[in-house]
Amino acid sequence: MKIFLTGSLGFVGKHLARFLKNQGHDIISHVRTSHQNLFLDKNLNLSNVDLFDEKSLITELQNIDVVIHCGAFVATWGKEEDFYRNNVLLTQSIIESAKKAGVQQLIYLSCASVVMNQPRALLNISESLKSTHIDGLPYSKSKGMAEQLVLDAGKDGLKTIALRPTFIWGLGDIVDRQIGKAAQAGKFGWFNQGDYLFSTCYIENLNEAIARALQSNQTGEAYFISDGQAISYRSFMEKRLQISDYPIPSLSFPHWFAWALAKFTENGWKYLPLKGSPPITREMVRLTGYAFTVSIKKASLHLAYQPKYSVTEALEHLSGLLPKP
Repeated sequence: MKIFLTGSLGFVGKHLARFLKNQGHDIISHVRTSHQNLFLDKNLNLSNVDLFDEKSLITELQNIDVVIHCGAFVATWGKEEDFYRNNVLLTQSIIESAKKAGVQQLIYLSCASVVMNQPRALLNISESLKSTHIDGLPYSKSKGMAEQLVLDAGKDGLKTIALRPTFIWGLGDIVDRQIGKAAQAGKFGWFNQGDYLFSTCYIENLNEAIARALQSNQTGEAYFISDGQAISYRSFMEKRLQISDYPIPSLSFPHWFAWALAKFTENGWKYLPLKGSPPITREMVRLTGYAFTVSIKKASLHLAYQPKYSVTEALEHLSGLLPKP
């Protein structure tokens, strides 16, 4: 297949581009012009078309079979208009251009957090749960809005699938980029000692789900994707930190206190001339501070998806990818 991939410089996009190329697909990797010099894989074709320029994008998507939209504004703090533009309006632009260009399928990388509402445990949830409406969760809210556009398009002439991976991890993940460094600096801790069940999604399992979606005739549907069996958040994160040789933190806050502190801190950054981002936000607490497990029954039935690796196997696989001391 000829595939147009957005978000090619992101953690998911980099892994996915290599995976799809190895699967024999012809990949066009979208990269913003300002970031083109950061793209190191010379075996992939690049595009720097303006994704908001409908005329140019339609031209670029001629003869494309599938668009995989991974690009997003991923953050736990920022201006509402930035989330709306880069997650909702951008997705809308891609949908409309894909339709007019005659693209056969659009696969959207959503996220499991689109159903996270009030701060509470969510266990073995299905796709029937309603999307979040909370303004204090700008990333999850905007991703949910964009996902709905994708699902609606699936009933109006374009075959669409939205995948909702849980906490995505693997080589070069957020642990390598942020959490591990925060742990080294003594700025990472647990909520409620991390003692709650959590669903994760190894990057290779996500790639497997996308491969299944490419073969599917389903349309207008969303699917949770995970590593299968849930695991204690602390147990998983300790093992993940150890693999990359990061220290294990001992600091812990009750999640109710963390939520209140995050709201207070956000107000300070909102109304005072403070630089940077708050050290803690409600989105940050909601994403990892409460029990959260999903059912992949629907993905198994509709897409024949099964995790390629269990969490234990994935940890071993990741360990083997890292350079030995």
